[in-house]
Amino acid sequence: MIQSAFLQKIGYEGQSITFNDLPVLLKKMAYTFPFENRSVLKKQSYALNQEGLKQHLLEENRGGLCYDLNPLLYYVLKEAGLSVQLLQGTVYIKEADTWAIDGTHVAIMLKHHNERFLIDAGFGVNLPLQPVPFTEDWVEGASIRFRVKAEKTEKGTHLLQLDRGDGAETGYAFTLNEVDEAALVQLRHEIYENESSTFNKRPLASKLTPTGRVVVTEDHVTTHEHEEVSKKPLPVPFEDYVKKLIP
Repeated sequence: MIQSAFLQKIGYEGQSITFNDLPVLLKKMAYTFPFENRSVLKKQSYALNQEGLKQHLLEENRGGLCYDLNPLLYYVLKEAGLSVQLLQGTVYIKEADTWAIDGTHVAIMLKHHNERFLIDAGFGVNLPLQPVPFTEDWVEGASIRFRVKAEKTEKGTHLLQLDRGDGAETGYAFTLNEVDEAALVQLRHEIYENESSTFNKRPLASKLTPTGRVVVTEDHVTTHEHEEVSKKPLPVPFEDYVKKLIP
């Protein structure tokens, strides 16, 4: 049973999960698990099935990347009786005006009352914190708006778009094809080994907080609290600091 262990981990007081519970659950998950690449740098091998992710994230107190966090949530929601499937996408890197490695993002599609929603708990600190409908309506995240738009590109049939206050920009493109464990393993291999991967070079961790976000590199920690930004030298080794981010 992964659901009860997950709910205990994130401090969720309910015993069951319904569609209406998802905003609260997604916030508590975001405040619990950092988006971090310690396993990538160490090239750790672990199963990306329900038991493997339960052990790695819940029992060993780890954060992770999209292929850790979203499949973990997928297994929890599936056990709760919700209609979910994993999707594969390609992130757009705005600063470089190019796409990241093909198919190296994974998210969740949920069906509720014949409507489709995108759920993503593994897109760094760019998290909607609620289901995003496939209606092209904007929803409010912590400091960013999000929407799903049906638009064919070289990387998929749909886009997750973000609006940070300057208009819509592409977060990633995706298809509606269902992803299995074998695809997750291949995705992780690309993140571990591909020279173009942004996650296999140096330590990186980030996590949303109720009042902002924290971003950790190998030598600095940057804290955003409301409108205040503070950047300070990392007081302890990266590994130790990231461990402190996990309840």
